[in-house]
Amino acid sequence: MPQKAVIFDLDGVIFNTEDCWKVGFEIITKKYGLPLDENYRVTICGKSETKIIEELNEMFPTLDALTYRKEIADEYVRQIENGEYHLKEGFFELITALKEKNYKIALATSNLRWRMEKIFNNKGIDPYQIFDVIITVSEIGNRTKPDPYIFLKAAEELDADPTQTMVIEDSLNGIEAAVRGNFIPIMDKDLIPPSEYAKKHCYKIVDSLLDIIPLIN
Repeated sequence: MPQKAVIFDLDGVIFNTEDCWKVGFEIITKKYGLPLDENYRVTICGKSETKIIEELNEMFPTLDALTYRKEIADEYVRQIENGEYHLKEGFFELITALKEKNYKIALATSNLRWRMEKIFNNKGIDPYQIFDVIITVSEIGNRTKPDPYIFLKAAEELDADPTQTMVIEDSLNGIEAAVRGNFIPIMDKDLIPPSEYAKKHCYKIVDSLLDIIPLIN
């Protein structure tokens, strides 16, 4: 019998590390003098680096897109190593409530596994003690959001029915992936405002992970 389940994104949902990506993007984009702004950055959240670089090569044929993106990632990691981020409100309360109701819990992130581990470990948290399944971009390659593959893989490993599984996301690509995979999309507002698509398709849009606890049955 399929398990009751919830799948979490990482950056912008569990930690405010989407801020770190935003700062890195702003610093390095200014350094390169590229005409890219927050509206562009929102469109790439959740995508694979390979896909982002392919798109940049089409937009700016003379740009060393690989180096540009590496410098953004390096700035992101610098902030992580310096602890310039925090756990978002309600995470442990929601995890406790889910476990009390015997939900299976997965993490599905477009971040690399070693970076995911660093983010948790730097705050003294062992993700392998919290999640039943962890899927990162390190395992799925280019099949990243808005492709639903990462969520479908997590659901399969949880033995969960997507139509009975909540996906908690902050990015528009993540919400689209959840919709395309027939999951129950929950948007946890972070840096990215809900689009009309998100407003139409999300089961719930919340300001805090605490707001999800009443949805658990």
